[in-house]
Amino acid sequence: MYRGQPGRYRERNGNHKPNAAVRRLAITRVRTRPQPASKAGTFVASGFALIFGIIAFSGLLVALGIATGLSFIAKMEAELPSVASFEQLDYSQPSVVYDRTGTVQLATFQDEFRRVVTYDDIPKVLLDATIATEDRTFWDNEGYDPEGTIAGIISTFTGYQDRGGSTITQQLVRARLLPDDVIAGDQFIRKIKEILQARNLTDAFPGEAGKERILTAYLNQIYYGHQAYGVAAAAQVYFGITDLKQLTPAQAALLAGMPQAPDSYDLYKWVPRDSDGNPILDQYGRMVVPTQSVNGEALPPPVVRRNFILTALAEGHGHFIRLTPDQLNEALNEPIILNPPAPFQFKAPQFVYYMKSQLDEILGDRQPVETGGYKIITTLDMNAQNLAEKYVGAGAILPNEPVDQMEADINSEGLQQDRKWIEALHGLDIHNGALVAMDARSGDIVAYVGSAGYYRDDLASAQFDPKYDVAGNAYRQPGSAWKPLVYTTGFDNHTITPGSLLMDVVTEFARGWFPRDADVKERGPVLMREALSYSLNIPTIRALDRIGVDNVATTAKNLGITFARGDNQLVDAGLAGAIGTAETNMVQLTSGYATIANGGVQNPPRTILRSLTPAATSCRSMVRARRTRS
Repeated sequence: MYRGQPGRYRERNGNHKPNAAVRRLAITRVRTRPQPASKAGTFVASGFALIFGIIAFSGLLVALGIATGLSFIAKMEAELPSVASFEQLDYSQPSVVYDRTGTVQLATFQDEFRRVVTYDDIPKVLLDATIATEDRTFWDNEGYDPEGTIAGIISTFTGYQDRGGSTITQQLVRARLLPDDVIAGDQFIRKIKEILQARNLTDAFPGEAGKERILTAYLNQIYYGHQAYGVAAAAQVYFGITDLKQLTPAQAALLAGMPQAPDSYDLYKWVPRDSDGNPILDQYGRMVVPTQSVNGEALPPPVVRRNFILTALAEGHGHFIRLTPDQLNEALNEPIILNPPAPFQFKAPQFVYYMKSQLDEILGDRQPVETGGYKIITTLDMNAQNLAEKYVGAGAILPNEPVDQMEADINSEGLQQDRKWIEALHGLDIHNGALVAMDARSGDIVAYVGSAGYYRDDLASAQFDPKYDVAGNAYRQPGSAWKPLVYTTGFDNHTITPGSLLMDVVTEFARGWFPRDADVKERGPVLMREALSYSLNIPTIRALDRIGVDNVATTAKNLGITFARGDNQLVDAGLAGAIGTAETNMVQLTSGYATIANGGVQNPPRTILRSLTPAATSCRSMVRARRTRS
């Protein structure tokens, strides 16, 4: 049964109102009683605090990141070389050797085939073709192109690339204005420094004039495949063109497309070949790269690249020109005909190589001849050289031919008046010869044949190497050619005179040694002048006995003549040295003769008149060694 709560006692006053003290206590309890917390408010407050904390922390990280990045960039910037070196930018260029007239080219020394051209030498169509494929923002960018960089990253993953990832300025910087350790180092660091340096170069050379210089340097520097460095060399290697203004738009587009993949776009690789690997020539004997698909086959990559660039020029991606539809159609259908330069053979090759040893010494620590682009004017007289080669061949090659062939060659080479002595050499087993002709007044070598038939590889044998330079590198017994030096020494020390009497009688000069004259005659007493004119052996030996071997050795040393087995070889040879048994060098001996002809004043052998740098200034005065009196 429900029971109600007992009633509470409520003390009332007479008027039935609550007691004032009780009321104050109740109010106080109500005011001081804890209020229940709001859960929504707590969550909002905490959220705002977290967000503000994250923002503050992120800002701190960003600030630290920016500071670190700027410090990192500044550090890399400080490590870069000055772009001021761009003012002195040079290129590896071939050096060309000429005869003494400067008109007959003898040889070319090169590590890279390159011809440097100026901006004005380059046609606008070639400039635009290069810009259209390598750097369409070139004329406006600050040396780098963010879109191009992104395109390069995308191409890394997709394999598709219709434009260069690096600007032209970046490519030039990478090739010439970054240290080797940066190129070989971390790729990310290299890329950042490449961009920084490209910006620096653009800032240092502003405006269109600066862009022209950068573009010209790029076109002279870049590799185009087939050993061609620079666009001028490429035009010559592929098309036989030396004047770039003669390039057609199609040819310009072909060249512009090559730097991206020079080995793949090498046109010679896309000439059809037979089963033996030989190029298949057209009806005119030319090498032609197919430009039309046959049986559904893919076009050669350089043709695809060419067509892409030509289309870009027609779409207005050039800076100077825009191909019309007719021009585009004509260029797309233009055949690709290759015109390789004819192989160049050195003229006077052994002289050229002998000269180079002197040139290397003259250049010293300058850029070597293979890359320096020098123009070298030598002492060689081509008329004298042609005669020298003709008669060395007549004496060493013709006599070894079958008689019928020898007679035919005597007639064809205009040697009819020399027929008698050439025929006399037939069958004597003489296979080589050498000749050095020198101007005694200056020491200039005007003719130099190091061996017979330098290019006659068919004559090579175990006994004869036609390419070996006997004149400059070999030591051979001079034989009777030594006798004038013996007599000259006697004149100098006054032990003999041209009128001295010498006995031409067989004598035992050493145990078992009875030398004889070449004609095996004995003439009795003869004058020294007769002994020399007849090249008599016995009187010369007697003369040396009077003069003294040591004195002749001193003369040889003063003349710069050396011997195969050292300075003492002539002394060790004793009296036998009178008839040229001590091996010496032909150029040195010729120089000794020239000194005699020049009244005892020696001019050391000289092969170079002057050498010019690419700027047509003398790289060094070609002053010969000090003249000495022997």
